[in-house]
Amino acid sequence: ILCNDDHNNNILTTMSTAKMMCCASCGIAEVDDIKLMDCDACDLVRYCSDGCKEDHLPQHQKHCKERAAELLELRDEILFKQPVSNHLGDCPICFLPHPLDHQKSVMKSCCGKIICMGCDHANKLVCVREARLQYTCPFCRSPLPKTKEENNKNKMRRAAANDPVALG
Repeated sequence: ILCNDDHNNNILTTMSTAKMMCCASCGIAEVDDIKLMDCDACDLVRYCSDGCKEDHLPQHQKHCKERAAELLELRDEILFKQPVSNHLGDCPICFLPHPLDHQKSVMKSCCGKIICMGCDHANKLVCVREARLQYTCPFCRSPLPKTKEENNKNKMRRAAANDPVALG
C-alpha cells in the first residue's frame, strides 16, 4: 500500500499536526503488519526500516536539525520558565510560590518572613551538618526563639513596626 505517489517530494513541507501514517522514504502505509518508526531526533517523519531511514537522510537532514534545535529550545524554555506566583507571594529564599496549604509554610517571628517548608528543612539540615548548637532563621540568620513567650515578643515587635504579615 503506497500513500505517497511522488517519492521526490519533500514530505516535510506539509507540516501537519497529525503524525505521518506512511514511510517518508518509500511511501508504504502503516498497517497491521508494518510498524513505522519515528525519526530519532525530530519526530516529524516515520520510516518502515533502517534502510529507508538512511536513504531519506540527505533530504531530511536539514529539516531534522532545524526541528531538533526548535525542540531543544522549547524544552529549555519550559524547563527554565519561572512558575506563576499566587496571592500568597513567593518564598524569599527559593523564589517559588508559596503553597496554598498554609501548613506547608512557616512564618519566622524574628524577621516576619514566610518561608516554605523546603527552605526551612534545608536550613535545619545545614545547622545539623555544621553542628550549630542553635537553629537559626533561614532568612535573617538570627537565632530562633526557644520559648513561646520569646516568639510572641518577636511578633509583637514586628507588629509595632507595622509589619502587615505579623498583624495577620
